[in-house]
Amino acid sequence: MLVAKNEQLESRNFVDGLNFTKNDPCIFVVYPSGAAGDFLISIIDKHYLRTGCEYYGIADNGRVHMFTTDYESMDLKNIRVFDNKFFNMVAESLGNRNLNYSLLDQVIFGTHMWRDTGVELILGTFPKAKIIRIMPQDQTGHDIIKAMVQKKLNPNGTTSKSLMYQTKINDPRVLEIPFGKFFTKASYLKQYDRIINFLNLNGRLICFDYVQYYLTRQSPEIAKTLEDYSKTV
Repeated sequence: MLVAKNEQLESRNFVDGLNFTKNDPCIFVVYPSGAAGDFLISIIDKHYLRTGCEYYGIADNGRVHMFTTDYESMDLKNIRVFDNKFFNMVAESLGNRNLNYSLLDQVIFGTHMWRDTGVELILGTFPKAKIIRIMPQDQTGHDIIKAMVQKKLNPNGTTSKSLMYQTKINDPRVLEIPFGKFFTKASYLKQYDRIINFLNLNGRLICFDYVQYYLTRQSPEIAKTLEDYSKTV
């Protein structure tokens, strides 16, 4: 794997000032708040030499502190149009960390553009993008996501009641992952293998111990709910 990635880096010749464009390969992980998207990104990121992503562990409230290639600028700045402003933002974000696109072997975005319209916009804008979408499959999944949002981000807030009412997008560049499918060993390995095949990775790098650690960082009630739910979805 390392040889292949180094070859990808060399193919760009480390051209200074080479910026990411809409025609470049990239990965989008899209998900509702509270759906463990940062957790999944932290696993995917380990399969590449350099993505510009940064991982700072899991907080006491269960939140994964994972910054994507754009350093979360897409959601923090509420960008929903992929215009020159967006691509300049990506370049600026990398430059602030003494990086440029020529030094990366993959670009990973994590965003809450999980609705059908958002996924279709990404597909229409980035011809070489691959999208992994995490979505609840039923009311129970929605309720767990709501509980996780309130625990980690907004204890007094509310979440949308329409998370599950999106259609399955049948496109070879979209992989739909049911929310909750990571929290028992059997389901984790199955979904991990789907991701490996989808992204053309060489094999698993992150063992189930990391999932177990993630669960220990959740409240006991949420951890048990996730484990029980993962056996059913």
